[in-house]
Amino acid sequence: MEFNKDVTELLKKAGWKEGRKVSLKELELPLDNYPNFIIEFLQEYGNLKIDCEKQDYSDVANELYLDASIPKEKLEGDHYIPYYQSIIKRTFFPIGLYLPDSYDICCDVDGRVYKIGEYCFYVGKNLYEGIENILLMNTLQSLQLDEDTGKWWNMKGEYVPLP
Repeated sequence: MEFNKDVTELLKKAGWKEGRKVSLKELELPLDNYPNFIIEFLQEYGNLKIDCEKQDYSDVANELYLDASIPKEKLEGDHYIPYYQSIIKRTFFPIGLYLPDSYDICCDVDGRVYKIGEYCFYVGKNLYEGIENILLMNTLQSLQLDEDTGKWWNMKGEYVPLP
């Protein structure tokens, strides 16, 4: 898979180039059981600070840090990631941080991408779609978790199945 042209340009501005390979040591993965497809993705795109596409309606500068080195304590106890894992019964593998909102970006074993913080959003069915949606500020396809029911609702407020 590949990113579209707009995302590729944002990645290049952040320092990415074809053939890039970050070492596992540099990635500082917080868990030992990352699926290979996530490791391969992070070896190519990890440790980049990427400016999201600028939106006409806002002066806020959004950034995505593709940095998986999250403190292990955020993966335990009374933090957002373990809380949402307990609701949807999936393990999340941290892959980055979205700022200024301070949402952790995580991927599950099936490749789905989530923004996790005060709320939990599904943002894409695979790493490329999820990261693309974040960088291009495409929120229309996002789903939000209803914490009380464990169901997902779309931007129209309708419950829908997780793709």
